[in-house]
Amino acid sequence: MSNNQPISESSSNPRNDLLLEIEQTPEEYLPELLKIIRLFPQSIMMKQAALNDWEKALNEINQSDDNQKQNRRANIQNLFTSWRNIDEQKEQQETLEIIDSMKGISI
Repeated sequence: MSNNQPISESSSNPRNDLLLEIEQTPEEYLPELLKIIRLFPQSIMMKQAALNDWEKALNEINQSDDNQKQNRRANIQNLFTSWRNIDEQKEQQETLEIIDSMKGISI
């Protein structure tokens, strides 16, 4: 962080690289860094949950049974509700790009 040098792509141990970056972080920034590290697993789980919701909704949409229209509508509503709960615009954009990349699927 403080050395402004990028971590080598060929690094053999990412854990060591992370520890090195932490060691180089000025003391006054450590509380904020600790908050970020503690929130990281939660953000990953939220992202995975949103992707799972998208996949589930898309599977429902693609089913040809007309009797499931109400279920599809509810799943779509749940999908957009979960998407709205994602804090970061970048994650929303990544999710949208995944959907856009799927051929032959229309919402």
